[in-house]
Amino acid sequence: MWHGKVFVSVLCCGMVFVAMADLGNETLQQQPPVLAHVNKCGSTQKMVDECFKDLPPHLMEFLQNTKIVISKQEIIAKCKVFNRGMKCFDAYSARCLQNRKLNLFKNNVDGARKFFKKFCADEDFQRDYLRHKDCFTHIQVDWISCTTDFENILTDDLHDGTRNVSDKFMEFCCARYAYENCIYNSARYKCYKHSAEFARETAKMLSDEKHFSNCRHLEDICAHSVRIAWIRSSILPLAMVLGLRYLRHTIRP
Repeated sequence: MWHGKVFVSVLCCGMVFVAMADLGNETLQQQPPVLAHVNKCGSTQKMVDECFKDLPPHLMEFLQNTKIVISKQEIIAKCKVFNRGMKCFDAYSARCLQNRKLNLFKNNVDGARKFFKKFCADEDFQRDYLRHKDCFTHIQVDWISCTTDFENILTDDLHDGTRNVSDKFMEFCCARYAYENCIYNSARYKCYKHSAEFARETAKMLSDEKHFSNCRHLEDICAHSVRIAWIRSSILPLAMVLGLRYLRHTIRP
């Protein structure tokens, strides 16, 4: 599960492509040696390097830093970088990944792709984003912290062979809910309420992936688990999901 790294794309475009490179390399490593040789695709990290090697200096800066965009011009620049990267990855994945892995790959970047489509093409959304840009600056470190915790939870659960698929799915959904509220709680503490609500809606867009398409109907259960686990802190998603693990055992027939 590489969703967490993709979510941080609203802060730092380059991290999206680093995360995708990680996912693609893992996929290639799982192919039979003969197939990998026939494809002659090479590592996705090399593909990323090739994709961006001739970027103008001002765009290369956007790829490499974590600066929050604060103007229309910076939105345009970030979108140019993202769109170029997605074209490279689309071409690479169509050429090098088998159907099952291709679908997995597409699902993992679905949220980021949808967000950037709106971020780059919807002028009303751009105006709203720029209206709240100071809040995104204030919560940048917390956003990354929430994302890292979320990613770690998903990775741990994915490799936990002691629980069934239904338990894992509910925990994934509640981890997602905790992630979104982690962003909101940080923003609510540091920003105005309307900015915190916009930040949470942005997090929801970024986490709107096909893996989680049936999660929304579980939000009441997840909200209850969050209340059980709540500690006096604005950002404790791990505690929330530990609370879910307690709740899961208490409601199991």
